[in-house]
Amino acid sequence: MLKLVEPGPRLWERFVSGAVEAEERAHAILRRWSRAVALGAKADGPTHSEGVTDAELRSRRESLTERCVDAVQLVSRLATETSASEFRAVLSDADGVVVLARGGIGASLHSADTSRLVEGASWAESTRGTNAIGTAIVEGEPVAVVGRAHLEERNHGLVCYAAPIRDPFGDIVAVLDVSGAVTQANPLLEALVLASAHAAEQSLRLRSYEEMFVGGRRSLEARLAGSASLLVEAPGIIRQVSADAAARLGHPPSSVMGRPVEDVLPLSWTALVEAALSGKPCHISGMRLHPVPHFDARGRPLALVVFVERDVPRTRAAAPLPSSFNVLLGSDPALQDAKQRAARVARSPLPVLLLAETGTGKELLARAIHEASSNASGPFLAINCGAMPAGLLEAELFGYAPGAFTGALAAGSKGKFGAVDGGTLFLDEIGEMPEQLQALLLRVLDDGHYFRLGETRPRESRFRLISATCRDLPAMVEAGKFRRDLYYRIRGAVVSLPPLRRRTDKVELARALLEKLAREQGGEVPPMTPETERLIEAHTWPGNVRELKSALAHALALAGEGEPLAPEHLPDDVVEPPSAAAANEGSGRKAAEARALREAMAAANGNLSEAARRLGVARSTLYRMLGRHGLAA
Repeated sequence: MLKLVEPGPRLWERFVSGAVEAEERAHAILRRWSRAVALGAKADGPTHSEGVTDAELRSRRESLTERCVDAVQLVSRLATETSASEFRAVLSDADGVVVLARGGIGASLHSADTSRLVEGASWAESTRGTNAIGTAIVEGEPVAVVGRAHLEERNHGLVCYAAPIRDPFGDIVAVLDVSGAVTQANPLLEALVLASAHAAEQSLRLRSYEEMFVGGRRSLEARLAGSASLLVEAPGIIRQVSADAAARLGHPPSSVMGRPVEDVLPLSWTALVEAALSGKPCHISGMRLHPVPHFDARGRPLALVVFVERDVPRTRAAAPLPSSFNVLLGSDPALQDAKQRAARVARSPLPVLLLAETGTGKELLARAIHEASSNASGPFLAINCGAMPAGLLEAELFGYAPGAFTGALAAGSKGKFGAVDGGTLFLDEIGEMPEQLQALLLRVLDDGHYFRLGETRPRESRFRLISATCRDLPAMVEAGKFRRDLYYRIRGAVVSLPPLRRRTDKVELARALLEKLAREQGGEVPPMTPETERLIEAHTWPGNVRELKSALAHALALAGEGEPLAPEHLPDDVVEPPSAAAANEGSGRKAAEARALREAMAAANGNLSEAARRLGVARSTLYRMLGRHGLAA
């Protein structure tokens, strides 16, 4: 606590008259007085009563007591505890306006009104000069101002102890003060004010957790049990560390708790937040740190869960892949890198975001991650967020009570969240999720609790989330079409699957798929002619692996028993020379997409649901594709 003790009896008079002697200029109080005078304060006080109207006072009080819910009880308790010495307990807002005042200020003083320690009065330094409340706001730390250390003469009979109350992000939201007669000065009051302000700050922090999770911080701490992790709270204090994480970092757990994060890691809070928002791990001394942010109700990072892993040198040979990844066929380097990354991620508790076009094998990769994870014994459930309207999607995810709505099953439904407990939920096309459902999903991901439609009893489900999209989610976040906090919540680890047109193993993949198709049909595997292989290599494959597999099945059906697959067995859009396609519809991917769109619409006889099914996209995506190419729905 900054202590501004009484100066010599004549220093104040000489300061007011401008006659401070040279040997006195080093006194700490002079700098504070000079600062207050520069802000507009006067030693004889303001020329008129400085304060706010009754209406503004009510507004400020409601705003502050809504944030600091324990404020009234806190001030009343302080007034009771200091009643023997007739101290007055005061709570001001961050501007120095007194919103609550309780108790007396000492018989030796004329009254509370004499010093204006009343509700609605302003105690900012610019108004009242050097004083505990205003100076604590300016200095940003607890302050004790004794007697003549006050700039304003009418306050020379006061001793005041004040401490700022900060929110979890370090911003001052209020100041707690006790003031009384200077003859009653007591250092024990310093400790009382400091402890009370600390209790108020803890209440603010715990309330922020309660707004994020059912069960508050204890719920988050329980969920981290068993993982090598740190819980770091804004503005950078370590609140929890697992034994495994402490061992990997080379510190006993007891020596880490409560310390600033930069004392334990060579990284500041700001650096960790930036890493969490970028989705990139931090590498330190053979360790790899994965910070995952948790946001308060205003979208600010309140805490980071930092998962600690041993770093794997890049030069080390790739570890053998779990067998579950064998379903993704091919030797393309980008594909192999994606599989290796996914296999490493599978062993962690991180959520996974798959970036891939439709038809590239997103669900296969998601299932492979599930089967290689600790959730493998639980269920794997997949749902396409763009394949159904918002109301149906909500019922599908959350379930519903019996008779919750017209057409509901008599027995109700436990929904995907209830069914996937202990397993993995795969949300494809998450970028298509309606905004109102994004908020509901975020709450489930934060604390595992949710409500079925038509029920008021919370239910709990613990699952691993894997999401997938081909949309530019960062751009959607900036445009306000996708929640920022949800984006950072689902983007624990990012894995990208290459589109087929960029793969170097198209023919190899075609042979593997053809062998699988032939065996499923109980026939011999036919060879492909060199021209067929050339066409497969040249085609842009807008439908990716799904389209290639369909084209091969088409060719296999048209070819005779034991007959090589020739160009005439392939679908027409695969056989069409690229130059002709460019002349008809433009070049590249856009032309291929337009051809696939026309073919699907024709095959479906204009039925949009059937066309979307054939293309492997949601109806909402199909509408955008039709609009992009100027085709009628």
